Amino acid sequence: MRIAGVQVAYLAKKYGTPLYVYDFAQIQANAQRLKMAFSSESVRVQPFYAMKANPHPAILQVLLSMGFGVDCVSPGELEIARRVGFNKTKILYTGNYESISDLQAALAAEVLINLDDISSFERLKQIGIPSLLSFRINPGQGQGRYHQITTAGAKAKFGMLPEQAREAYRLAKAAGVARFGAHMMTGSGILEAEYFARMLTLFLEILTEISRQIEIEFEFIDMGGGFGIPYDGDHHELAIEKVGQDCLSIFAQALTDKRLGNPALFIEPGRYLVGNAGYLIARVTGIKRSKKTFVGIDAGFNTLIRHALYGAQHTIVIDGKENWTDRSPVNLCGQICENTDIFVTDYPLPETKTGDLVVFKQAGAYGAIMAMPYNHRLRPAEVAIVGGKDILITRREEMRDYWSRIIYPKISA
Repeated sequence: MRIAGVQVAYLAKKYGTPLYVYDFAQIQANAQRLKMAFSSESVRVQPFYAMKANPHPAILQVLLSMGFGVDCVSPGELEIARRVGFNKTKILYTGNYESISDLQAALAAEVLINLDDISSFERLKQIGIPSLLSFRINPGQGQGRYHQITTAGAKAKFGMLPEQAREAYRLAKAAGVARFGAHMMTGSGILEAEYFARMLTLFLEILTEISRQIEIEFEFIDMGGGFGIPYDGDHHELAIEKVGQDCLSIFAQALTDKRLGNPALFIEPGRYLVGNAGYLIARVTGIKRSKKTFVGIDAGFNTLIRHALYGAQHTIVIDGKENWTDRSPVNLCGQICENTDIFVTDYPLPETKTGDLVVFKQAGAYGAIMAMPYNHRLRPAEVAIVGGKDILITRREEMRDYWSRIIYPKISA
């Protein structure tokens, strides 16, 4: 098997396993396709990359060069974005349950602040009032590939209900905020094209009513992201061109009555840009034949937690055996001392032996960034494939990284 022309076996031998690999040409193609889908002469569109999906500076540099902004959710992400070189006007800070220090970092950086609740605004007022402010609205509906990544609706912890948002904008205006934005993010991993137009329509109706009652206009309206990619078991991809066409038409129509002002449309993709560009390579370390056949590999949920976290399924192949048709059901597991460290159960794989290389596809989003050193199985290296060449962009974590943080005094009993 090759990744962007480079053999998996070569990468595993050179860099070791487990190993994350990213096809940068695929990231660029995804970004270009998205921009074309949302291209418009009548609507100003600005894409913001939800960097939580994969905040590696090398990936951010590519998207910066393509005109993207970034959506940050913490002071750490904000620092990365600024060091990479994003202009403050293209950094959106969207926290939740923000501390005073979180808000101080965003305010000091003079980025676009997007608050999750009225209580967030009360904390912000203690340190300063920005000239432009946005609020995150929960429109009362949401959807996600898994219920754990549905980020709006009755059970979501994010955003304000419309009546709460109306009060938030009233308080902000009274406190001296002169310019406004609005934001929603209702779910993730969605493959239904019609969903986005439906949610944008609902969102614009809410904002039109707020605009009328509070007598404000909006400089930007952020419809969020949630654009899905196909994972194992999916039979179609998201028709992103239809999403863009429908949403642009709805947005342009909403602007004709001028009640919202003349806002730009922000979109906030994360997974869509990087998910299918990433791969995780692991090596088979042992096979146990019991009531089930367990194939153990040197990556566990410490390396890729998505299955343990919410049952996510990645396409899994054995290097060199991609086209083998004779397959048997196995449980694929890692080395972590938890029984939840099983990636798939009864998954059909070709005959597998110790030393074989296992490749997880669609591993570019919410993979390496969620890795952890549980059981002191340390975090993997990351490699970029650029122009057919492999480039190490993150070295493998070592025990010296652990000891560098430890204060180890002599403690007498």
